[in-house]
Amino acid sequence: MRRQLLLALVLSSLHVAAAATVSSQPGDILNRLAVRYGTTPQALARANPTLPQGALKAGTRVTLPPPATRVWTVRPGDTLSAIARREGTTVAALVAANRGLNAQQPLQVGQKLTLPSRMAASQRSPTMPVVRPASIRVSPVMPVTGRVTTPFRSGHEGVDLAVPTGTPIRAAAPGVVTESRFDAQSGWGWTIVVDHGNGLQTRYSHNSANLVPVGSRVEAGQVIGRVGSTGNSTGPHLDYRVTVQGQPISPFSLD
Repeated sequence: MRRQLLLALVLSSLHVAAAATVSSQPGDILNRLAVRYGTTPQALARANPTLPQGALKAGTRVTLPPPATRVWTVRPGDTLSAIARREGTTVAALVAANRGLNAQQPLQVGQKLTLPSRMAASQRSPTMPVVRPASIRVSPVMPVTGRVTTPFRSGHEGVDLAVPTGTPIRAAAPGVVTESRFDAQSGWGWTIVVDHGNGLQTRYSHNSANLVPVGSRVEAGQVIGRVGSTGNSTGPHLDYRVTVQGQPISPFSLD
């Protein structure tokens, strides 16, 4: 009996040691933490039963729940390299996550691929901080002000902001437009990508109109497009995504 109790205590301590923890920031609540780290308030509450439901004291240690397994269903025209770029990972990581997958063979439409976890890329801690370009001043104002209908999470590495069709979309920071096109393959419809330098890029999708061409220089707050519902969309909204060195991060981490 004593041996079983000792074993249980050891396993419990190993589990706690392996769990990822982060420190809350001023003004944080469970909902905001869930958006930042790609999870849900319910999962955070289960992993931290003693946390209050309101505002958290700055510096409170919060245990992150384990990331959910993500699965990608292969679409017509998909390749491993395209999926890796879209999901912020690498071909090697995709092959490692899918036993028997051959990078030299074409994918089959309908094939299921397990996607490597991306939660680590969205975490910020004293030992693994999110990389931010020091020479870029990022505007704390979102491109549009709207209701969050889909938060940043596993399988959706951006935020969906519901606003009326035609609402101006503003650049989050100064930069150069590298894409301004209708993206049918990814289902994003009319899309704009702005390169801000030092590895920082922002993407604005499902637009009703793109107002800037490729190669144009834009300033923070400049209107670059109009909100719409083009591509794979069920209603007018902006799909807003941010990457640093190709790795997706929560847009709210730029606040």
